[in-house]
Amino acid sequence: MVIDIDGLHLSLEDIISVARQRTEVQLTLGAIERITQAHKSVAATARSRPVYGFSTGVGANRSVHLSSGSNHGLNLLRSHAADAGQLLDAPTVRAMLVIRLSQLAAAGSGINPQIPLALATMLNANALPELREFGGIGTSDLPALAGTALTLLGERPTLDGSIYSQGLKDWATEDALPFISSNALTIARSVLAYYDLKVINEQSVLTSALSFVALSGNPEPFSPAVAACLDSGAIAEGYRRIFDLVRNAGTPVRLQDPFALRTMAQLTGNVAEELAATEERLTRLVVSRHENPLVIGTVAEGNNDIAHHGLFLMLGLAKRLDTVRQILATNAATCLRRISFLCDPEYTGLHRFLAQDGFGQSGVMVIEYVAAAALSRLRSHAQPVSQQSVVLSLGVEDDASFASEAAALLVGSVDALRVMTACEMLCSVRALRQLGVDGEHFLSLETREFFSRALDLPEAMEDRDLRLDLEVAQRILGA
Repeated sequence: MVIDIDGLHLSLEDIISVARQRTEVQLTLGAIERITQAHKSVAATARSRPVYGFSTGVGANRSVHLSSGSNHGLNLLRSHAADAGQLLDAPTVRAMLVIRLSQLAAAGSGINPQIPLALATMLNANALPELREFGGIGTSDLPALAGTALTLLGERPTLDGSIYSQGLKDWATEDALPFISSNALTIARSVLAYYDLKVINEQSVLTSALSFVALSGNPEPFSPAVAACLDSGAIAEGYRRIFDLVRNAGTPVRLQDPFALRTMAQLTGNVAEELAATEERLTRLVVSRHENPLVIGTVAEGNNDIAHHGLFLMLGLAKRLDTVRQILATNAATCLRRISFLCDPEYTGLHRFLAQDGFGQSGVMVIEYVAAAALSRLRSHAQPVSQQSVVLSLGVEDDASFASEAAALLVGSVDALRVMTACEMLCSVRALRQLGVDGEHFLSLETREFFSRALDLPEAMEDRDLRLDLEVAQRILGA
């Protein structure tokens, strides 16, 4: 299988395939032709007017005119390549490379077509640049992409410590800024986190349904009559989903449940709504023409020009990821409450902490602590980064979206949500076992199948080290 990169369409599933299955890519002939025409266009435009980064320096040096034959392109890449912190893993780097290739194929940069062709070859060879976490501030991932260029040139080792010898031998001044003027790394981290979140959120919904049944919840709040009163189709779908998962799964014991049960469908729908909006934005960004300056028109049509702009400020993405992390923290708080209810005999009729007996055993007590620690992480990561800003480069860069940090925090939030969901699964399955519930208890085939998978959790009820149980639960959630 080879994925065509045309600069017009690139699905998030294709990015995941390249990142995690190392699927190969190729530029389409149409993309190469568009890149070629844009390259001619910016060269023609630069003969009649100044072009930022082509005939001038960048940032605070934007008023400096570059002399012909200078080594400015290589100097720019070398000076912008510094990063720090933890190494980024190979799937993240591959996702960044395929996204940048897709953006270049959209033909807004004016770059020499030999560079995207070399980038595709580098990606297929899995000769990945060594990238670190700190460097971007949401106004282009300059260090990551400059470091990638140096790896293509053989000046930096790859992630496995070797020198890539099949890359480029030189880098023209006019191709340096067009290559690094992108938020491809931030978008890549966002896509991977979004994909993982979509998976774990689905498991979280199913786990909450098991808890609902174990707690003898009342499904009346999720009925079609209630859903018909909602002002959001996505949230109404959340009501339908939860109602289907839990209906007729037992006799309710309360007229009105606590919010952690009663509002499950509302929160499910809200998360789904935010995920859909995030997918839409990311799908646009992976084929975006956000390079500064932006090449417009062609020489052949006689309307070639460029436009200097600030599209690279990823404020929209930062705000979107902020909202996702906030709704995750809100939803996770109800997850902790359900775990607390599962530990409470008043709600289950079982022993405290779902212990084997009533003679002082602690059962799953510490699981509640683990979940609370994960919730703390989710809450701290819910703080909006889009309210931050800095002034850099002698005042020229006077704003920053910190979308890069918003993406990094979402990665941490997904990890914490996975732990919380594993904690709830462990407790709900234990409660259902003690209540004597089997798969036939559920009318919903989806709930029944999920419960069947969850029964891979160890059956023993005596006090013991539950770390293995949590690890098993997380493997089930990732299956």
